[in-house]
Order: sequence, then structure tokens, then C-alpha cells
Amino acid sequence: MTRIFKLVVRIACLLIILSGGFRAQSQDIQSAIKLTRAERFDDASGVFKALLQKDLKDGDTYYYYGDNFLQEYYSDTTNNSLKELSDSAKILFIKGTEADPANPLNYVGIGQVALMVNDLAKAQQNFSKAISLLPSKANKGLVMAPQKQATVYIKLANSYIKAGINDTAAVFGSLRIAEKLDNKNYDLFIVKGDAYIFMLNDGSKAKLNYNIAQSLNPKSPFAMLRVGQLWMRARNYKDALTYYQEGVKIDSTFAPAYRELGYLLSRANRNDEAQQNYKKFLLLSGGNTTARIQYVNTLIDLKNYKEAITQLNEVLKTDTSNNDLNRALAYSYYETGQYDKSLFYSKKFFSRAKPGKIRATDYVYLGRSYAKTKQDSIAHIYLLKAFQMDTSRSDLLSEAAVSMMKLKKYDKAIEDYNQKIARNKGVPIDYFYLGLAYYNTKNWGKADTTLNYFSSLVPDQIQGYVWHARSLVNIDTTCKLGLAKSVYETLIEKAKSDTVKNYKELMESYSYLAYYYLVQFTDTKDNQLGLKSIDYCNKVLAIQPPDPSYTEKAKGILKSLALKVRK
Repeated sequence: MTRIFKLVVRIACLLIILSGGFRAQSQDIQSAIKLTRAERFDDASGVFKALLQKDLKDGDTYYYYGDNFLQEYYSDTTNNSLKELSDSAKILFIKGTEADPANPLNYVGIGQVALMVNDLAKAQQNFSKAISLLPSKANKGLVMAPQKQATVYIKLANSYIKAGINDTAAVFGSLRIAEKLDNKNYDLFIVKGDAYIFMLNDGSKAKLNYNIAQSLNPKSPFAMLRVGQLWMRARNYKDALTYYQEGVKIDSTFAPAYRELGYLLSRANRNDEAQQNYKKFLLLSGGNTTARIQYVNTLIDLKNYKEAITQLNEVLKTDTSNNDLNRALAYSYYETGQYDKSLFYSKKFFSRAKPGKIRATDYVYLGRSYAKTKQDSIAHIYLLKAFQMDTSRSDLLSEAAVSMMKLKKYDKAIEDYNQKIARNKGVPIDYFYLGLAYYNTKNWGKADTTLNYFSSLVPDQIQGYVWHARSLVNIDTTCKLGLAKSVYETLIEKAKSDTVKNYKELMESYSYLAYYYLVQFTDTKDNQLGLKSIDYCNKVLAIQPPDPSYTEKAKGILKSLALKVRK
């Protein structure tokens, strides 16, 4: 039994003694509704269950208990299950109609669930049933307080807004009736504000109605939260921060305000403060699974993967049914370099995921985890699958190609790189590796043109010249044409910027030029060409540490020229 629940029960017992059971139950419902609004869904459920144990005939309790499930879904539609939570709500609404058939609220609830799955006919049928239970000219014998009638119309209008059904006639028509019945209803102006912003994108009228709600109930932080969210939509972060802080001043236990503060501060790169506010949100929301997952999502956004793993493992102690936890663990373990664990949870996620729940990013992490665990052939499959799901992620083609390069499957790598380039998404490094792939398939011509283009894009990248020159050497194997000469000469100029670091590149370049001039001397007997060959041989021998593959070649050239060239 939670601390809040114990307190509620004590209050209820006291009120029963003082004022009778009906008044106590009414107060308990308000306490539970407040817990729902503060996103303390588990605590609210505890209160509703206790109320139903006292009175199984109270339709209001069934309705607000069911609404508690719907509000939990709407608090995080990305991670919460629409089917599971709406089914739980619907069961309670149906029980409410059976226990209290004259209460219209549960028919509104059933209608809202129908709207959430886009069953407009069923929704309208239940809304009509709810309205038929209200006093009217046809139902003159019905007696119901105007305030309760207004609540029915407000909840009906809110159903359309929450479900994203843009029926302005139904929404504003219902709200006008509600206002005639009870123009001091706090929720009326909250819902009216929501209608203006979410259906008509009218921030001014939304703010006006939120302000009216605040004036009607100055001790509630909810209207402040709504105005803050309004300023967030307008990217006016300064005013949003002010309103969120005012909401906290009104009620320091109102969890959603801390969540919104955390999100705002993370946008401002005030990550430590953001995390503190999310921790407060988690504490006040009772640490329920929904709140903890929202906190985890924020930690991932803030790249605090280590803390995310800690929180996820806490959730798993009490809830192993939520497959999104496996997804989040896969992401977080990957980002902390724990690739075996990332692969384990990725595979676990996919083993349980329904097709509609799989995102391109899920395949990305699965593919990357396979790559990091040296399973590149499988990595390639899933990286391409991720790209097929999200063709804007052209970078995945490069990653897939790299997996093929590691396996020396150069033809496959060429396909991937060319697919990316054909989409006009190629970046310089793609041309470099594509050139290497061509080189390794002995397609010297394409290696030449591709690496030449790479060097034009990145003129200071030495390796581009190295592999471009080697491609030309393989085209001009006798060196008679000297196709690689100018490239090696350029390479020497680039490599001279750091002769210690680039000694291998210099040795290769000098060795080529030594041989090139030897070939030219042999054909022409031009003494100057022979001297140039000797000069480059000496440059090869001067480089430390020596490389036998080049030094022996240089010594051989010097020996062959010793008696032929005049010093």
C-alpha cells in the first residue's frame, strides 16, 4: 500500500464519520483524478480499486478509472501500447454501463476508445447514447445537475481532440453547450484551449482560454503547464521556462511540470539541470514504468547511456513484458561499447517485435552490433534492410559497403557505393573506398578515375594520391609512359609536410621515379635521365628506417647504372 493511498484512506474514514459515505467517496474521486493528472497512474489505480471495493455501482468511478488508462497512454504514445491500455479502459467503461446504466460518462468513454482506433460510427453511436441520458425536452423527467451535464459534453469534445479527429463542429458545438450549463468549469477552458491550438493552430485563443482556467482554479498548475507548452511550440523557451517554473511554485508535487522543464533544459544544452528535473519527475510520478521509460528516453537523448542502462534494469525487475526496454538496452549497450550485450538485446527485441513496431533504427543497431562483433556478412544484410526502411539514411549504404570491404567482397561494396553515389549522396570518403574496391578487383581504369576525383575533392589527403598512383602503375606496368609520374611527384610535395610520418609514402614515390628514369635512360641513353634515377635511388636509401623491398631495388638500379652514367 502506497503512502498516498494510506493517506487517502485515512481521509476517507474521517469524512465518513463527519459527513457520510457519499461525500467521502466524492473527495476520494477528486484525489484520484488529481493523481491521474499528475501522471501518478499506479497510485491513482490504487485509489480507484479501493473505491470500487466500497461501491461497485458508482459509474463515475468506473469512468475515471478507465480514463486513467487512457491518460497513461497519451502520456507517452511512442512507448505505451494503445491496444493494451485502451482495452483496459474499455473493460472498465463497459462495466460502468452495466453497474450504472443511467450514467452517461461511460458511454463517452466507450466512444473515445472507438475514436482512438478510428471507428467513427461506433464512437457516434455511444456519444448519442450518452447524450440521450441527459435531461432534454424529450427527457423532461430526468434530473441531473448542470455541472455534471457540462462534464459529459466536455469529455465528449476532449475525446475528439485527444484522438486527433478534426471535427470542429462536434468539438466546439459540445463546448458551447457545456459553457451554457457551467461557465465556471475549469476543465471546460482547458479543453477549449486544447481545441484552439490542436485543431485550429490558434495560439492566441488557446492562451486566452488557459488563462481563464487559471483564474478559475489558481491552485492548479495544469493551466500553467499548458501555457508553457504553448510557448514551447512557438520556440519561445524563455517564456516557457517561466510558466513551467510558476507551475512548480503552485504545486511542487506536480510531476509533469518537471518533465517539461527537463525537456526544455535539454534543448538548451543545460544537461545537468535537465537530468535533475527528470529525476524529480520520476520520483513524483511514483517511479511507474511509463515515467521511468520517459526518463530513459531523455537520458538517451542526453547521451547518458550509462544511467539509461541503470534505469532500464530497474524497470526490468518489475516489468519484462515491455519490448521497448529491450530496444533501449540494445541502443544503450552499443553506445557504451558493450557490443555483445547490444547484440543480445537487439535479437531479443526482434524476436518479440511486431512488424509495425520495428523502426529503421532498430535494424541499424542490429547491423552495427553484428559488425562490431565481426559478423560482417550478417551486418551487411541488416544495414541494407535499415536503408530500405528509411532511404534518407544514405550513410547506411557506406556502412554496408565497409562490411563488404572487410570481407574482401569488393563487388558487393562497389554496388553499395555506386547506389549511394547514384542518389547524389556520395561524400569524399565514399570515392576513396570505391577506388580501393575497384583497385582490388583489378579494374585499374575505374580505380584511376575514381581516386583522381577523390583527390580533387580532398587535395590534402595523401592516401588518395598513393592509391591513384598505384592504379596508374598497374595500367603502365613498364613505366615507359610514366602515367604515375605526376601523381607521385604531387605525392612527394604533400608528404614533405611531415617526412617522419610519411616516410613510407616518400620511399614509394622515390622508388617509382628512380625506376621511371632508369627506363627512360635505357631507351634514350640520355645521361641526365640516368643522373635523375641515381638521385632518386639515393633518396630511397637515405630514408630511415629502411624498407628492404625498396632499398634492394634502389641498390640494384645504382649497380646497373654505375658504369653507364657519367657523374
